[in-house]
Amino acid sequence: MTLGIDLHTHTTASDGALPPEELVALAALCGIAVLGITDHDTTDGLVPARAAAAREGLTLIPGVEISTHHPAGELHILGYGISSDDQELEALLARSRGSRVERAQRMLGLLASLGMPIGWDRVRALAGEGTVGRPHIAAALQEAGHVRSVQEAFERYLGNGRPAYVPREKIGPCEAIAAIHRAGGVTVLAHPAELLPVTPELVECGLDGLEAYYTGYSPDVTASIVAMARAHGLICTGGSDFHGATVVPENVLGDVEVPPHCHAQLQAALSQLAAERQRSG
Repeated sequence: MTLGIDLHTHTTASDGALPPEELVALAALCGIAVLGITDHDTTDGLVPARAAAAREGLTLIPGVEISTHHPAGELHILGYGISSDDQELEALLARSRGSRVERAQRMLGLLASLGMPIGWDRVRALAGEGTVGRPHIAAALQEAGHVRSVQEAFERYLGNGRPAYVPREKIGPCEAIAAIHRAGGVTVLAHPAELLPVTPELVECGLDGLEAYYTGYSPDVTASIVAMARAHGLICTGGSDFHGATVVPENVLGDVEVPPHCHAQLQAALSQLAAERQRSG
């Protein structure tokens, strides 16, 4: 039986549909042995996820996903093996979460001007204890009958270049990479298919890997990402980017076949980083 690996998932701590404990339980039910939880701009889900993973006999890779700005577009930097109590990383994440709230409120203003008023209280309620994100606005639009699905909300109004899109605060990818490294983590560029030309620049900043195995990627796309990773001495990772059937239904937990060597490479990179940190004191 192939080792089930999914290194890119989200919980209600950010914009996922399932609480950490339920995500871990579902992962175990799906035959996933190695699970990465990478909530957007928060590590709040990791403590309950660790306890649940211990009960289920699952290997949990603690992570985070930081949205950053680059002239080529929005880059998402995944951090794996991070310490969730690193003060500098937590300060950066708090700054990013604050920008999400401001952005969401501006987007609601644009939607109102388009004749689709959505209440902030409802968006906040849909986010629950998690970080407010575009999926919550999309869900509110669907709930109000303005669109038929979350996907339609993104395609017509909330996606990059759409009439209600608002860019985020400009946290740079190099800043995110440095913060993750200081917190003991390994850095990976998420869903990089259309962003491969920026790889050499990010390598200069210390990028450790590329997400080569991802929902919707064809074998040819994956091969091109793997080739780029080899050319620059980077590791490869993979995952579904699972948010839940009610949020991003096309991203199914465990549906991406991630080769076992990806987990091995990630663990080796984390061990190497830990050894370097120990040597440097």
